[in-house]
Amino acid sequence: MSWINMLSPWQWLIMAAVPPLIVMLYFLKLRRMPVEVPSTYLWKRTIEDLHVNSIWQRLRKNLLLLLQLLAVLALILACLRPGFRGEETLGSRSIFMIDNSCSMQATDLGKSRLAVAKEEAYEMIEALGKTDVAMVIAFSDRADPRQGYTSDRQKLKQAIESITATNRTTDMNEALRAASGLANPGRTSQIEDLADIQVAEAMPAKVYILSDGGFSAPQMDLGNLSAEYIKIGSESPANVAVTAFTAERNVERESQIEAFARVQNFGAESVTVTASLSLDGELVDATDVSIEAVASTGVSFEIENVVEGQLKLELEIDDDFAQDNIAFAGLDPPRQLEVVLVTEGNSALESALATEQAQAIASVRLIGPTDLATPEVQQLADSGSVDLFIYDQCAPEKMPEANTMFLGSLPPGDAWQASEPAGPLFVINTNRSHPMLQYVDMGTVRIVEGRALEMPVGGTELLRTDTGILMAVAPREAYQDAVLGMGLAKRTDEGVAPNTDWPIKRSFPVFLLNSLEYLGGAVSTAGSKTIQPGQPAVLNLANRFDQVEVADPAGKKVTIDRTGQPQLVFTQTEELGFYQARPSQSERLLQMFTVNLFSEQESDIVPAVEVQIGAQEVVANPERKDIVRIEYWRWLLALALLVLSVEWYLYNRRVAV
Repeated sequence: MSWINMLSPWQWLIMAAVPPLIVMLYFLKLRRMPVEVPSTYLWKRTIEDLHVNSIWQRLRKNLLLLLQLLAVLALILACLRPGFRGEETLGSRSIFMIDNSCSMQATDLGKSRLAVAKEEAYEMIEALGKTDVAMVIAFSDRADPRQGYTSDRQKLKQAIESITATNRTTDMNEALRAASGLANPGRTSQIEDLADIQVAEAMPAKVYILSDGGFSAPQMDLGNLSAEYIKIGSESPANVAVTAFTAERNVERESQIEAFARVQNFGAESVTVTASLSLDGELVDATDVSIEAVASTGVSFEIENVVEGQLKLELEIDDDFAQDNIAFAGLDPPRQLEVVLVTEGNSALESALATEQAQAIASVRLIGPTDLATPEVQQLADSGSVDLFIYDQCAPEKMPEANTMFLGSLPPGDAWQASEPAGPLFVINTNRSHPMLQYVDMGTVRIVEGRALEMPVGGTELLRTDTGILMAVAPREAYQDAVLGMGLAKRTDEGVAPNTDWPIKRSFPVFLLNSLEYLGGAVSTAGSKTIQPGQPAVLNLANRFDQVEVADPAGKKVTIDRTGQPQLVFTQTEELGFYQARPSQSERLLQMFTVNLFSEQESDIVPAVEVQIGAQEVVANPERKDIVRIEYWRWLLALALLVLSVEWYLYNRRVAV
């Protein structure tokens, strides 16, 4: 038998004073006015009451008093919550891992799944023995330790109470590594908040996973850990989600914005929902969408005469998970880059920079190599007002305060090295994952001659030929330098001859446009980038902006510094919605990005029957017989009510006699 105190000390003082007060009532003497009557027979029962209530006289046996005291005693015992655990116990060391990812905000159980999981954890903590210890870890896509090993139930409950829902996706790997480090010899938790004296003496522990199971299988060995999955969620929840939403400019009509969305039904029944699109808070279009059970469909919208703004798509449906019924897409404002092209004359390069798409994002200034030594150009290079310098088969005496791209030449200094010219060259590898080479096909490009590059430490290879690296990009303090080890043309005493047929390929203007976007920090498309909650946002802004202020969806502003890096990184992306970057002390909008859930794993809120951890399958245990605590306080309350009912009946019967 164990007891749980439910009252504070002053409340116990009030409760303890009740029985003496009841007894004192039976000692009190009734004050009555003397009245002369012809006979005392009719007042016999009143005279008897005088004996019962005479103060300091011996109490007579009274059934009503005993019943009242018994009822109060039952109430006092109920406040102590007597009970005992089942035959099995939690064990000496327990780890409560509570899922607080976005899907735990689903309300298919009448309240949020996280609230239900916390209630389950409270009951489990109450079932702990006096010598048992436990710890609490909240997890989403990262581990969030709330309480190290302790036997103090109050601290454990406070740790659970402090857990709040997040909009993040789910990943158990980090949380399991933290738990495993405290149970398996030779491992560490890697989380400072979990460090305690038990880490040195690794002992087996039982992990209780309170989750809906919406995560990929962690690839790790549990070792000394034993896991139990406690499933949170109903069997057939209903949910319709926006799993993708983008906005792009119409290639043929610049004033038209095309918005596309994918809507998915994760429920077991077909539904019809209304998808509403708003721009800057004003409704611009709406359409009804019919979706079969466990299926998806596309939705498209067209908006005329829009340059920039905030698009919001909302599904008008009352399902069990509201967080994925809304999606956001930003329309970035047009921005002009300051680009300086240093060349003796290159028609192919100048034509590619004169395309409509390139001119929309960049203002190009042409100068000759002989002008590099002039004070005006040197001051321009040191001012930081230029976003990108392009050097065509030439190089300055010192590097400018800007990003650079060298075509057929090397930056000054020893950081970059190159072999002697050789050819012909054949491209054997293209790094298409890099932004500069997206949608760029180099497989059919012919190259007369070029040089193999040796890039600085930290550089990234972009193109490789049969002789070595042909193109690479590398950081230089806060800037980026891209180098192409071949010229587009070959200048000789006889004139200018083509060195490659790349300029006549469609991929060449695409490459230059990508380079403007990446090295200059521009965006040619209308739609702003979107990331998932908790992911860092990389802002490719011009290098002249050393400090930028980012406003989150709630209006809170955070200032971030470049700190010598080529890119600005913003990490406080917990909330869904629009984030806007502006220069410090300025209202000019530089860049907008959005945070959307866009996770089928989170939107599919049907709880998993079992979870896979490494090679082990952990089946849900909904009954949890090993942690059941049998309590008697409800029976004691019922007993108190029954006793009071009997006392009331006897009192009224006695008066009536």
